[in-house]
Amino acid sequence: MRKMLLFVFFVLGIAWILFLASIMPRHNLPMDSHWQLPRDKNARLNTSGINDVQYSPDGTRIAVASAIGVWFYDLNADKAPVPLTTDMTSVFSISFSLDGETLASGGEDELVRLWDVDTGNHKRTFITNHGPFFRVLFSTDGKTLASCSVQELNLWDVATSTHKANNRMGASWFAVSMNADGGTLATDKGYATIRLWDVITGKEERRLRGHTKNVESIAFSPDGKTLASGSTDKTVRLWDVATGKQKKVLKGHRKSIDSIVFSADGQMLATASRDRTFRLWDTSTGKRKKTFKGHTAEVVGVSFSPDGQTIISWSNDRTIRLWDVGTGKFKKALKVPKF
Repeated sequence: MRKMLLFVFFVLGIAWILFLASIMPRHNLPMDSHWQLPRDKNARLNTSGINDVQYSPDGTRIAVASAIGVWFYDLNADKAPVPLTTDMTSVFSISFSLDGETLASGGEDELVRLWDVDTGNHKRTFITNHGPFFRVLFSTDGKTLASCSVQELNLWDVATSTHKANNRMGASWFAVSMNADGGTLATDKGYATIRLWDVITGKEERRLRGHTKNVESIAFSPDGKTLASGSTDKTVRLWDVATGKQKKVLKGHRKSIDSIVFSADGQMLATASRDRTFRLWDTSTGKRKKTFKGHTAEVVGVSFSPDGQTIISWSNDRTIRLWDVGTGKFKKALKVPKF
């Protein structure tokens, strides 16, 4: 009888432990855990299918890179978006040439394609072998196109379609930005340190230290003199590119900052965060100008209109929204095709 009672108590004890385990909250692994999702931002964060959004230089169109290719919105007409092509794979990055006549796209098929913006015709293709996640960037004069991945940088002559340079630079990175003249590249290696490289020689110029956790986003100011960086330490930092010294620390976001962009005149900085907001900052003072709320999921990215009067945001809530920079008010949402 005693053995039977002990067995019953043992079974009841196990059942009670299992019950407590089922109702206790489960906590996610910390960001610095070795058991992380892939470090690439698109693979880890973006679940909306909207990978990149860019204004045309004249501000009349918006190009969207997505899981189903690229499409254009005409901002002067309330019409459905027009697909650039119907046979493209997922596109992760796009870039307009300065004259607005050409759009570059980079996708999971590891190809860089150039398109005629007015006709939608394909102009040429560059084979990168970068892997599926990489960025495309035109130089200011439009003569050179850079394709930057987590492993290497390639430079292409747009007019002749020839390959100009390939630099691995001895590191892998997860955020990348190139200054206006195409001479300096900034990268992070998935940690708190940012590296500045000479694009032509591939030599490291200096390292920027100050963040306490992973750097997730970086961007050069239009004049190339300032670099902005956003991190999982919830701060945005402004750096002097020439000296490598930290100029300002911007605080306010409650979660990681995963997208940063300067206005065309360099006087404003927009930062998008996983806290479902994006913020506007004065770059000269470092003070917050506005906080934009309305998205119901992580804000994946932001982009200024060329005149700096409108800012566009896209989110994991599968919406693309336009906002008035001066008033901070929501203007409208763009219709997103199903995919």
